[in-house]
Amino acid sequence: MKDALLSYIGCTKGLHTWFHAAHHVTKGVGFAGDHVNLYGEIYNGISEDFDKLVEKSIMVADTEDVACPMMITEIAAKVLSQYETPAGRGADAIAGIGLEYMRNHIANLTELYNILEKCGALSLGMDDYLASAANQYEGYYYLLTQRVKRGV
Repeated sequence: MKDALLSYIGCTKGLHTWFHAAHHVTKGVGFAGDHVNLYGEIYNGISEDFDKLVEKSIMVADTEDVACPMMITEIAAKVLSQYETPAGRGADAIAGIGLEYMRNHIANLTELYNILEKCGALSLGMDDYLASAANQYEGYYYLLTQRVKRGV
């Protein structure tokens, strides 16, 4: 259970780092909207979510190991290496990569939920947190889906 929590925390840190970079390097006609209303909203939301995630995880796992910055960063780096960097990419490519990353993150969240439930470690508060996080990330997924669609 501790490993599953730590893995998800590292994945979330990687997601935050990627979307923060997307915020920095977005360009083109939709720059203002992508910079502030898409990537800015996403990385700021993930930042707030990350704090809650770590605090809930310390409580559920009953260990501060899940807050170890070295382990979190190592996991985040491994996850980030699975995705293309937003740097040097066009606006459409950034949105497409971000959409894939977000889809996989939602799958990881669902997997964590199932693991905690199976272990009997899904407290009412953690259940509420994960459901709220799923709602938040599905909202981001929707925004990214709309961003990558081509107008007719």
